[in-house]
Amino acid sequence: MTSTATLTRPQTELLQRRAAHRQMRARLIEKPHPEDATVGTPYYDEELDVAQSPAHHKTVQKLGELLDRVAAWEGLQSLGDNPVWYWDADEDCQRILYPDYALTDAENLGSVTAKSLLLAIEVVTTTHRRKEEKDTIKMRNWNELNAVPEFLLLYPEPDDPRGLIAYRYNKDQVAYENVPLGPRRRFVSQAIDGLVIEELAPDARSVGRKLRVFYRGEEVRDADAADRLALQEARAREAADRRTLQEAQAREAADRRVLQEAQARQQEAQAREAADRRALQEAQAREAADRRALQEAQARQQEAQAREAAEHHAAAAEQRAREEAQARMAAEQQAQRALALLEKAGIKLD
Repeated sequence: MTSTATLTRPQTELLQRRAAHRQMRARLIEKPHPEDATVGTPYYDEELDVAQSPAHHKTVQKLGELLDRVAAWEGLQSLGDNPVWYWDADEDCQRILYPDYALTDAENLGSVTAKSLLLAIEVVTTTHRRKEEKDTIKMRNWNELNAVPEFLLLYPEPDDPRGLIAYRYNKDQVAYENVPLGPRRRFVSQAIDGLVIEELAPDARSVGRKLRVFYRGEEVRDADAADRLALQEARAREAADRRTLQEAQAREAADRRVLQEAQARQQEAQAREAADRRALQEAQAREAADRRALQEAQARQQEAQAREAAEHHAAAAEQRAREEAQARMAAEQQAQRALALLEKAGIKLD
């Protein structure tokens, strides 16, 4: 174990701060807030006699509405300019302070202390120098002294280039560390799981609206914005339904056209088929007619050949008959000459 004699001065001071912090937290106790702690004008600094600006009022109102929703989802309670017990090291006692907005896991808000705060937010009043110093320096120091895990400063005026400044409590160093917001200007809470607060771009800022709030990846919207979004989504769904109906009708019309075209093609095919059948039948009829004509021509040719053969036979028979008649005639003439010669010769025949 390291002896305190071997510690450096910074290490010794750190140990002393830790011990003092433990003692302070032990002395900060829950007890009912004074009865007059809730009497007065909200967000009015009686000590400095400074009222909130319109931008301050609207910022607390709109940001509080968003974070109230996160509180409800997380089972937390929200405080808006409500009394909270803090330990005041200068006065060495606990005192009431009024953070502009805070989230706590305390059940009894009537005796809540800074020990139960998870997140405190101070909307900076820039129209009054001492009030700005109180918001940015004193409130930061009080929240640091009381180890509030996360502390945010917000400059509410839309035209103020300053926006969100975030601090996170380092238990080892017993001090706040500045939390870089990165190029997207986002604060990712570690005290409240899923909470992200993001600066709006300069051209998107308006009075009371300089931040966006996200919870578990979804943007948290105020009631008016939620209603507008719901109306836009309803209109978008209605338009999508109309488009879906129109597309369905278009598909139905296209299907009808396709069916009609298919039926027309089928009718054309049937007509062509019928025409082809008629053409085939006509071709077959012509072929049959041609065969009949050929058969008739062949029959006529055969008849002509038969007549020609008959005529030839008849002519040949007639020729043979003439030749036979001529032969008989020649034979008779020869017989007559022979008889004549015999008679001349005095030969008589019986």
